[in-house]
Amino acid sequence: MDIATLLMAHYALSLGSLRGAARALGRPVASVSAALARLQSHIATPLTTTTGNRILPTLEGRRLAPDLRHAADLILDLATLSKMPDEAPVEQHAARMSVSLLALSRLLVVARTGSIRSAAMEIGIGQPQLTRQLKSLEQDIGAALLDRTASGAVPTEAGKGILILAEELETIWLRISDHAGERFRRTSRMINLGSVAPLGRESRIAKILAFLAAGWPLRQPHNPLYISSTNAEELLSGLNSRQYDIVFLDTVDVPAGIDHRVVSRSGLSVVGSAKAIEAQRHDLKRLLINTPLALPSLKSGLRQKFVSLSEDILRPEERSRLSFVEIDSIPVIANLVIEHGYIALLPQWAISGLDDKMEAIPLPQTYDMQLSLAWKKNARSENVASLVQRILADGGLMEA
Repeated sequence: MDIATLLMAHYALSLGSLRGAARALGRPVASVSAALARLQSHIATPLTTTTGNRILPTLEGRRLAPDLRHAADLILDLATLSKMPDEAPVEQHAARMSVSLLALSRLLVVARTGSIRSAAMEIGIGQPQLTRQLKSLEQDIGAALLDRTASGAVPTEAGKGILILAEELETIWLRISDHAGERFRRTSRMINLGSVAPLGRESRIAKILAFLAAGWPLRQPHNPLYISSTNAEELLSGLNSRQYDIVFLDTVDVPAGIDHRVVSRSGLSVVGSAKAIEAQRHDLKRLLINTPLALPSLKSGLRQKFVSLSEDILRPEERSRLSFVEIDSIPVIANLVIEHGYIALLPQWAISGLDDKMEAIPLPQTYDMQLSLAWKKNARSENVASLVQRILADGGLMEA
């Protein structure tokens, strides 16, 4: 890790823009992007998310922002003590300095021991190698940092100023990179499982994920399982980019190169108020046209089922008359149905125990929702898929 990387990463985070940071520091956008990626790799945790052309800090990015700001201030102070090009802004000069934190740390050891030879022995490297590193550091800073005598090495006046800053920088870096090693080891062993979002505590997918989370450590104590949820489209994209090792999908359309196995099936029903349903129970077409609909987005398997239903029973001009809102939240959809007179397409398990004010129209089996386990065709993913299927089969949660 070097000081230019820390400075560029701080500017990118604080400005929320790679281009803005590049302009401020006089560096190419690619260099700023690489610096941010390098820092995130070193500490083994993401610091940013991307929204359009802006980058936003993650929670960890927000937590580390004060330390990065302090480090940036120290780096600018260090740059002012170095030999600067004429009329170059200090920020742009600092962003080009190839001073590594390791070299500064070794300078601290030399200053503490008072001898390059003693410092080399403490660090565990040869004296000639350490001497070359110190000379390279002095060249990067543009000043002599040590007076070398027969009795040892003592800091010059310039060196004393650099040492004060180096000590503070080392403290900050140790704090920023704390636990990075353990995160690296954990991440390298982690199995990433993606899933469509459970529709509720009683949903089949919620029970499956909870059973897996409880049973996995018993089978794989050294390979932690990380579970996250999103829509079917993002899951397939993540599977292809290797973000996920394995995913649970609610769609039957699986691209080539991906294996899958159906885990469970659920019937679907059109659900609404008893008043709306009873008046048009035998005319589903009229019910859909005349009643506002609460639907998930096209990225979800449930919405794809509704698209199939509407294409089967409605003409194009009738589909254009549908009134609906898109919400990727089943609890909100349920509230719209119960409280605001909307109708929705929901799994039949989700509507068990409906009160007298609600009614449901079951759909034919051709519209059943399938929950499938999907994985890429490679050895790692296939092994994970086999283990997941065995765990679910042992719990009676795998369709025969």
